[in-house]
Amino acid sequence: MTFFNILIVRTDRIGDVVLTTPAIKLLHAQYPSARISFLTRKYSASLLYHHQYLDGVILYQPEEKHRGFMGHLRLGKELKEKSFDLAFLMYPTPGLALSLWMAEIPFRIGTGFRWYSFLFNKKIYEHRKYGLRHELEYNLALLGDFIPKIPQPDEIEFSLRVDENLINRRTDALLHAEIDGKYIIVHPGSGNSAPKLPVETFSRIVSYLSSKTDATIIIAGNKSEEPLLGEIKSHQRKETKIKVISNWDLETYMAVISGSSLFISNSTGPLHIARAFDIPLISFYCPATPCSPRRWGPYNRLDSVIVPDVEPCKTCNPQKCPHGNCLAKIPWRKIESLLDLRIHQIKKE
Repeated sequence: MTFFNILIVRTDRIGDVVLTTPAIKLLHAQYPSARISFLTRKYSASLLYHHQYLDGVILYQPEEKHRGFMGHLRLGKELKEKSFDLAFLMYPTPGLALSLWMAEIPFRIGTGFRWYSFLFNKKIYEHRKYGLRHELEYNLALLGDFIPKIPQPDEIEFSLRVDENLINRRTDALLHAEIDGKYIIVHPGSGNSAPKLPVETFSRIVSYLSSKTDATIIIAGNKSEEPLLGEIKSHQRKETKIKVISNWDLETYMAVISGSSLFISNSTGPLHIARAFDIPLISFYCPATPCSPRRWGPYNRLDSVIVPDVEPCKTCNPQKCPHGNCLAKIPWRKIESLLDLRIHQIKKE
């Protein structure tokens, strides 16, 4: 059996979308004549425009024209007009499952463990909540019968292109920020999706990098994280090469990440972008099952992850952490050791 018009649906956060992108190349390899489209939210769309094997991006607008029951009926009608013959719902919701059913897509693949799973005609019976493997692997499991085999971890490709547009964006952004030469990105926020390393520790990391390397240190985040970025910068010596950036859009940030010498962060979407571009990493993760690096870490790069040596919680609520923020329990010597390794690699570039 062959397919000519394939839809992948992932509509949650940026990192989740990045961890879905390897499915695109696998489907392209199996169905080279097929058009492959991706339904996602506006804030994630710009990174998908740079995927080597993706033919189209469709915007999901649940706060606007796709809001509520009638909005998802409208989405179903829009999708029906595009005549998809195969669809994968990577992040299931009742509304999206209904839309795919309304679109009369012949093959609709999704989880078998939801009350609305009857809307799928090919079901995958696997619970993600136990976090037994990586989110990327859960995504690829949905391809199941539609590709010959799931590749080994070291064979996985994200296939995001550093094309001319990204190169120009990076050049313009760095020129405007007066950044020249090598640079390291420190991203201290987490989008409230995971625990955060304390401000004091991030400040110490920035100070250490400044004393050990000539690279510019970019403390990056979004507008809402400006107080956090500013606090870290306030602990640094004035003469150091440190920049605080909070006004880059996702596509520009993606472009800058693609040229960085090192990316340091908590568990967050931009970390997965850096991983997709094979940038050297240092990341900090909570051991609790919902947040663990086994499911959410940089894929196949767990040697870049530092986890506190504490008893894992069954759930994670940073406001009620029994350890008083478990990431604060990470000893500095573990961080310093990995920093030294990465600094050595930067100096060899």
